[in-house]
Amino acid sequence: MSSAAVFPINMIRLCIDGYVEDLSGRAYNKMLLVPLLFGGCGELLLEMDNLFERVGYPQAFQARRTFEGRQKLKGSICIPAQIMEDEEIDRQAGSCRTFDIIVQSRRQSGWQGLLMDPERTCARKFRSEMELLRYICSDLDGTSGQEKTEQKSGTAEDGRT
Repeated sequence: MSSAAVFPINMIRLCIDGYVEDLSGRAYNKMLLVPLLFGGCGELLLEMDNLFERVGYPQAFQARRTFEGRQKLKGSICIPAQIMEDEEIDRQAGSCRTFDIIVQSRRQSGWQGLLMDPERTCARKFRSEMELLRYICSDLDGTSGQEKTEQKSGTAEDGRT
């Protein structure tokens, strides 16, 4: 039996190929035949959000407003005729680091889900895109997200708040 990973439609394989001042790399999803290429955190978030909108899953909790005419509301999942196979996604790895992201919901104009390593041995829950990016960058920096939060808030041993 094969032990290949299964990639649901709300999972992204994030392959980080560069990390100097910002992230760069590729993002894979089974609804895409070619990877999303990104050259920064902002670009990554926009591309992923556009993907979720095209696919219709996970659905946004709130409808987006636009000044460019009426926007049609999607009520179902849009599955393309061809999808990327799980085995193909599973073979992908970033030069610097690889993550699997499951976006479980999109509430309060943000994402909620899990950030995992490819072996799925370590999972972190995130409640927003910023928290997701903080976990990714802290992992690349070699520190835990909790350590960075404590350093920024001044709640170290000196008792400052």
